[in-house]
Amino acid sequence: MSNKSNTNSISFYREKLGFKLKSYRLGKYLSIEDVIYMTEISKSSIIKIEKGEAKNIDLYVEYAKAVQYPLETLIDFKIPLKPKKELPKDRKEATKLTAKIREHIVNSNFLEVGKTVANIKTELLRINVIDQFVTSTAIAGVMRNLKQDELVKTGEKVGRKEVYLKP
Repeated sequence: MSNKSNTNSISFYREKLGFKLKSYRLGKYLSIEDVIYMTEISKSSIIKIEKGEAKNIDLYVEYAKAVQYPLETLIDFKIPLKPKKELPKDRKEATKLTAKIREHIVNSNFLEVGKTVANIKTELLRINVIDQFVTSTAIAGVMRNLKQDELVKTGEKVGRKEVYLKP
């Protein structure tokens, strides 16, 4: 899907949501001014929401709360749950490695005492979670991502090597 057609489909869903929100407002006999009062959203933004032109999702959420539109009904829109681009094979493999590390290392007591990537790799090999072809570089990449997501933290280094711990 081209970027332009994806943008068009996104605006289509915003337009549908804006129409539903306006319908709920009208069904509750609320004026635009009533919604402005309840949400503290400007009149121009309310009009943009109803036309599906507003791009800030928070505005739609606040409007929905004001008119008591249950956002879980967004499934009515039948939005295809597919990303713009599928992950390439190597990224999918990295995701599988991340899942294995989270399940067997992060979600256990293994990192209560700090471990280097080499320690982590040794443990994953010992419990047959990975094969010998998984590189330390791949494991280090996963650990950096887990740190960024605040699922692990780093402690004092051992030489130049990061030591990973439970947060």
